[in-house]
Amino acid sequence: MKKVIVLLALAVAAVVVLSSCKETLPKRFEIFVNQVEKRCDKFSEDDWQKANDHFDKLVTEYQNNKSAFNTDEKKAINEAIGRYTALVAKSGFNSIIDAFDDALNSLGGFLKGLGLEGQPED
Repeated sequence: MKKVIVLLALAVAAVVVLSSCKETLPKRFEIFVNQVEKRCDKFSEDDWQKANDHFDKLVTEYQNNKSAFNTDEKKAINEAIGRYTALVAKSGFNSIIDAFDDALNSLGGFLKGLGLEGQPED
């Protein structure tokens, strides 16, 4: 009889642990995206690669267990995915702007080297 009670208690504990792991995925997404938002302005390419790798693992876990989540959990995860995607896009856009600014700065030196800087327009 004691063995049955111990086995039943272990089974209940296992179910609680397994179900709580799946319930924490929306929170893990939220924490991850919040951390990226706070630090992304200072991210190097390596930082972005690490963040993208972690993000891909979270998304894979979500896709593999999607049916285990209720509508509110799915909504929270999808919102976090959208926020992260926007951060990545914004980072890429900022990189393009920085490259364009660098090109404009170089253009001034190029024009000066050609003797065209400060020439009156016709």
